[in-house]
Amino acid sequence: MSSRTKRQPSRPRVADEIMLGMREIERMLDEGKSPEQMFTVKTVEIPDPNAYRAKQIRALRDSLGVSQAVFAHLLGISVILVKSWERGAREPSLMARRLLDTIRANPSRWLATVREMAGVQ
Repeated sequence: MSSRTKRQPSRPRVADEIMLGMREIERMLDEGKSPEQMFTVKTVEIPDPNAYRAKQIRALRDSLGVSQAVFAHLLGISVILVKSWERGAREPSLMARRLLDTIRANPSRWLATVREMAGVQ
């Protein structure tokens, strides 16, 4: 008795998909079209986060009612970095400023979300 297995239809290989895309671009260039005419192109403007001075960082931490150590733990950074921000010796990075913006928008809600995620009520 022969045991034949049905062959599963193979998925396209990544290389084949890349080549298909390259052929589409080649066709677009041959036809003198722009990417906007051939593809859906969306542009998203992302504003820069706010700048934070030492007093603003301290005020934000105070609004959460936490120590520098707890604030550092919540942000995933060192206590030394929080202290240097609050002294004005260093400025938060772009990513840190985006997180600070999120916290500043609604400090109590942000803290509640963190507590929920940690399973603390």
